[in-house]
Amino acid sequence: MRWIILIGRLGMVLLMTGLALGLVSLIPSAQMGFTSGASSSILPEKYEPLYTASTLTPQTGLQISIESNSSLHVYILNAFLSDFQDWTTSWVRERFPNLEDPEVWWASRNITVLNAFLEAHTSVVLWESDMITDFSKEFFPSTVKNVTITLANPSLSIVHFEYEIKSITSLAPRERILLLTELLVPVGIVLAVPWLFLTKVRKAPLQ
Repeated sequence: MRWIILIGRLGMVLLMTGLALGLVSLIPSAQMGFTSGASSSILPEKYEPLYTASTLTPQTGLQISIESNSSLHVYILNAFLSDFQDWTTSWVRERFPNLEDPEVWWASRNITVLNAFLEAHTSVVLWESDMITDFSKEFFPSTVKNVTITLANPSLSIVHFEYEIKSITSLAPRERILLLTELLVPVGIVLAVPWLFLTKVRKAPLQ
């Protein structure tokens, strides 16, 4: 009997905590003032670094919106843009030592070079999309990260796109709050139901 009461009260605490977190998740993220956006295009089988930031935290993130006339692949990488570009140009120079600097730079934008970088640095991929044409996402890293957003066009056609990136802040990342809510609420209900049922049974004869 006593353990049912203890478990039931624990269940109520978990349930109330989950519901409170659910309410917190309804609070929209606030823009911090920075906005970047433009229209551009990516040539066939090329990639384009879109944005870089070095101060993202679990409370300060990005709102990313992209629209294109054909499918693109979006990567959020934990890398400084300068380090990323140094690696890709070095990769090209090692394999094609006769290329001039402008040719090295152009060749380093091939999607095969991006794939080589990703294969050599699997841990830098913080998030990646499926092939998309209309995309919107709030991104908050789990810890302080240096972030470079990159678009890749694996097709044989030019892809035109528009993008907007905003710096945002939040009490806590919505995805994580919703995950906790989805975990705590059902567990709380399961633990609390026997205690609530027992309490109702004990009160019934008095009514």
